[in-house]
Amino acid sequence: MTLPSLVNNYKEKELVTKTKKLYSNIQNAVLLAQKDLGTIGDNTFLFDVSQTSAQAAQKFAKYFNGAKVCESSSQKGCSNYFYKVKYATKKTSGAGDTLVDTTLDEPKIILNDGSTIQVKQYSSCYRENENDCVQDSSGNCIKDASGNITEKTTIQQFCASLTIDVNGLKLPNQYGADVYSIYVYQNKVQPGYWNPTGAASFNNILTGKDKLEYVKYTTGSKL
Repeated sequence: MTLPSLVNNYKEKELVTKTKKLYSNIQNAVLLAQKDLGTIGDNTFLFDVSQTSAQAAQKFAKYFNGAKVCESSSQKGCSNYFYKVKYATKKTSGAGDTLVDTTLDEPKIILNDGSTIQVKQYSSCYRENENDCVQDSSGNCIKDASGNITEKTTIQQFCASLTIDVNGLKLPNQYGADVYSIYVYQNKVQPGYWNPTGAASFNNILTGKDKLEYVKYTTGSKL
């Protein structure tokens, strides 16, 4: 095995370890909050649909020792924590063929080891999207024989979503490598299930396969 391969393997193992640790810490923090709030088995008091994402972040941050909250990029010392990350797959812009990234622009909890938790609080634990599309494994819309996007209605039943970056500001800043999505339902917390946001890697990590699955690409290039 070549030196670059050894270095890459070491870095991936380090990211796997960090992901396991942060996911475990989040699970423990949610359980601690349930106990503290007297709502065992119910996450809707911590992630209350009547509050803002910033309020949810402030409330959740109390369960992480030494954590601070960046509510917006304009807050002093926080601008660096609102940055672009690449998807785990070659994700395009809607019906187009241009590869895109996304910006982590919601409030952040900054942990004392440098890792971050972005908090997105929804106004309901049940949402329907009638303008979604049938997607391929990369999360891109599938077109029919006439070139039209195949539409469908999707249902989401999580109350909040968490986006974790297990090594914070350090690269690669890509889903499936150091960035992952977590969904907070009323009665459980689970890894995200969408391939572009690292579902394959996350599943591998939590099932002991420890294999990271993500595709390197250049934002703005063509599929």
